[in-house]
Amino acid sequence: MHLRKKSTFVYALLAASLLLLTACPGPEPPNPTPPIDAHADGIFVLNEGVMDHNNSSISYYDMKTGVINPDIFLEANHRGLGDTGNDLQRYGSKLYAVVNVSNRVEVMNFANAKSLKSISLEGKQPRYICFLNGKAFVSCFDGDVVRIDTATLEIDGTVRCGRNPEGICVCNHKLYVANSGGLDNPNYDNTVSVVDPNTMTVTKTITVGINPYIVKGYNDQYIYVNSRGDYMATPYNLYKIDAATDEVVKEYGIEVLNFDIYGDKAFVYSYDFMNSTSWIKVLNLHTDELSDHNFITDGTTIETPYSITANPLNGDIYITDVHDFTVTGDVYCFSQDGKKKFSFEVGINPSKIVFNTETNLISKYQ
Repeated sequence: MHLRKKSTFVYALLAASLLLLTACPGPEPPNPTPPIDAHADGIFVLNEGVMDHNNSSISYYDMKTGVINPDIFLEANHRGLGDTGNDLQRYGSKLYAVVNVSNRVEVMNFANAKSLKSISLEGKQPRYICFLNGKAFVSCFDGDVVRIDTATLEIDGTVRCGRNPEGICVCNHKLYVANSGGLDNPNYDNTVSVVDPNTMTVTKTITVGINPYIVKGYNDQYIYVNSRGDYMATPYNLYKIDAATDEVVKEYGIEVLNFDIYGDKAFVYSYDFMNSTSWIKVLNLHTDELSDHNFITDGTTIETPYSITANPLNGDIYITDVHDFTVTGDVYCFSQDGKKKFSFEVGINPSKIVFNTETNLISKYQ
């Protein structure tokens, strides 16, 4: 049994101000009976680990058996993933892990997690990845977005955006890149770069709140981006951008730290690092109205929410809990009505989830 110590204010504030360098978890055993209605064969979970400890990992939860593999990458490749895993995404038959401090993108076979190539991005500090028309686009803290051909796994383009790019997404055949300026605290950036993915040029720069973080597209019409403020006087916020005009059309005034979209809803949460309190709610994207009650309706407590992900197959909502950022974390699955369906323990600082809808994931890696 792990001890779940409370984070000190200094440590929490450091984690908040960078929110990219550390992560953490707390344990809870998997349900003895695996769920039968999750509509996925399994779940990959990227665990960031702790910065400079070289302990990132990828856990795999088998939905049919309820068995958790604590580090499927290590088992498949007989080596660790690296230092500070930051993003995990699937594209086609490949799984891509962005490993920030190790300065690389690890490309794996989606069927068995075996490494196909480690793409070096030395000195660039890669952060997030998205895909369009056979290309991968990686935001990097050095200011660049790097384009990778997903067939050859070679870099074939680069574009300079703003300071310390974070989230990146595709909408209306364009790239949207959140420029955080997070390494220049307290002099944050406050822009979103619009990039032509074919020419790799910035076509427009949109002003939002300071320290923008996550960008997500909706129906190829709108982009939602949250700003994390300065964790002190300037609070988090959420903005809506029209993908046709590339103009901000709404500032919500909602303190959103992280979010995901399913259907016409955004599932959003906030976390106060000063008093360790949080809320999780639902934003109606048609009416722009935020629910007045907490999303979780059965009394389940999330100590320190670190990510929120909607299962695109059935709308289940997965929330990770990192506890005090130094122990193993938990993944909780909730139905759309906010009731817990199951949970399982993973590695330190679980932050990204990818659903396996294939039936050919194997457990041995000869």
